[in-house]
Amino acid sequence: MKDILSPRHRPVLERLAGSPCLLAFDYDGVLAPLVRDPAGAGMRPQTRRLLARVAQAYPCAVVSGRAWRDTHGFVGDLVPTVVGNHGIDLGAEVPVPAEVLDRVRGWRADLEARLAGVPGVFFEEKRCTLAVHYGLSRRWREAGAAVHAAAEQLRGARLVLGKKLLNVLPSHFPTKGDAVRALLARDGLETALYAGDDVTDEDVFEIGPPAVLGIHVGPGRSLAPWRLRSQTDTDALLRVLVSLRGGRERG
Repeated sequence: MKDILSPRHRPVLERLAGSPCLLAFDYDGVLAPLVRDPAGAGMRPQTRRLLARVAQAYPCAVVSGRAWRDTHGFVGDLVPTVVGNHGIDLGAEVPVPAEVLDRVRGWRADLEARLAGVPGVFFEEKRCTLAVHYGLSRRWREAGAAVHAAAEQLRGARLVLGKKLLNVLPSHFPTKGDAVRALLARDGLETALYAGDDVTDEDVFEIGPPAVLGIHVGPGRSLAPWRLRSQTDTDALLRVLVSLRGGRERG
């Protein structure tokens, strides 16, 4: 992966800014720092200011694995489109069939029974999907192995690995990649810049150019051709994007 903020790669962002494009960002680990608390963290004040300015200059979206309501609680009206639940809630909470809600509740009950006594496990129920966090104890690797083994017994589930968590979704549900495609089609745009840090973001990076300019945030392997070294570099990226549409770079 190449550093998107390197001066020699500035023409890549210049071409993007000069085209009909969407800017889309994962929330945790991209716009906000990763924290141990499953409830997540808010954005730094500087990031909030820069994101608001970016959203004035470009079509902009936040695409998160969190429930739409929780993501919108962090982002508010800074951007016009908030996507939750890995692409299911496209701009708002969508109605979910009762049988899906019942299935997710059943999965949770099943996993709670199988994982009783495993330390550091926390269940985040997001209406129609489930996230099982296992990074809350020192023995998180053992807890993670137990979570994966238990979740593999669930019928009709798609399992998506996150950072010290496992996402459990109905197998027919869309992905973040589907969400980004839908946003491009909805707005008649050619390309999306997408910044993400997690395994769930690989569904977007897999689309590749010309539809997606993928930026992986932080260390680790990725299908994205570009990278930011750390979450704190997001602010620098936002500043550059603002400046390329006529805004002043400022703190």
